[in-house]
Amino acid sequence: AGRRVAHVHLKDVDAAAAAAVRSGRTGYAEAVAAGMYRPLGDGDVDVPAIVEALEGDGYDGWYVLEQDCVLAGEPAPGEGPVRDVRASVSYLLEL
Repeated sequence: AGRRVAHVHLKDVDAAAAAAVRSGRTGYAEAVAAGMYRPLGDGDVDVPAIVEALEGDGYDGWYVLEQDCVLAGEPAPGEGPVRDVRASVSYLLEL
């Protein structure tokens, strides 16, 4: 699979929050605002297994990261989604 994949977009998620959205107990925007999307390694996705499977099969492309969130205002420099993306990059570099 890794040799045929041209692009990877990695995300991590709080599985309980995602389940609440799927069941209709929580709205999507409410769950995102509450932190449903987590920095890599801080949620329930087995990121190391995904990266290992891709790279073990020859993937040598980019990993695209973004941090979905709902902001009530401008975060302080280096905080908010910037902090979370930096944490995700650090996590990936340690794999």
